[in-house]
Amino acid sequence: MIFAFMDESGHPHPSDQSTRPVLVTLCLDVRYLRTVNTEIYRLKRRILQRGSFDFEMKAKKLITPGTFRNRPEKREFVESFFELIGNLDIVIFAQIMERPDNPPLVASDFLPMQFRHQLYRVNRYLELHQPDDLAAIMFDGNGSQFGGLAIRFSNWLYRSGGGQSLTRLADSPFFVDSKVTPGIQLADMVASVIRQYEERELFRNIPTGDSFASAIARYYRAVREKTIDLEAPQGDFTWYGFNQMPQRDHYQAGSDSGLPPASN
Repeated sequence: MIFAFMDESGHPHPSDQSTRPVLVTLCLDVRYLRTVNTEIYRLKRRILQRGSFDFEMKAKKLITPGTFRNRPEKREFVESFFELIGNLDIVIFAQIMERPDNPPLVASDFLPMQFRHQLYRVNRYLELHQPDDLAAIMFDGNGSQFGGLAIRFSNWLYRSGGGQSLTRLADSPFFVDSKVTPGIQLADMVASVIRQYEERELFRNIPTGDSFASAIARYYRAVREKTIDLEAPQGDFTWYGFNQMPQRDHYQAGSDSGLPPASN
């Protein structure tokens, strides 16, 4: 069994301040979950002196310029965290979006396309690399976000041709509390790094003397090493692990053939 932890950094809406919102799915074999949770616990205890799982890793409190200037213990924690990420047996998929000019669709039978892109990739990854396993999708929250994500997910999964084709996904998604789910916290940290890397356009250049930007670029490289590109079922194009999702995808509500648009 694979747990696929899904979380976003920024929100795809015109009123959101994020110009490049990101949705991340972090896939982890259940057999290694206890080991990963233990390593995170040890980091919290060793560096932050917080020997409890009730301390929630939140990127908005840890991965900030202020943290790097004024909180050396938190900076050390973030450095150690992304060093750990580089050593974990995980697979990461990301949808990197444009901030939409108009509010995305909210109909109850429409699952936002960024989630579909991610679900297709998780399903295809299992088909190609772990065909005897299933993936349980873990969402952060209670299912009310995105105008009722729980209902929209179920409607799409069971009523559309695309959703019904994803046979490697467990029947129902799980909506969990990030405070007590380390896997969601991992996804939150990863999503923040990808978003900040994209918004700062660090793929163009890293400002000289900017230690925070330099750190974001290093963390991004560690995360990028954990993705995988997938051959689409028909074999005629590639689904990129880090997908640059165009704005138009926020408004696609037509029939779903089971094939997400490919982009890089």
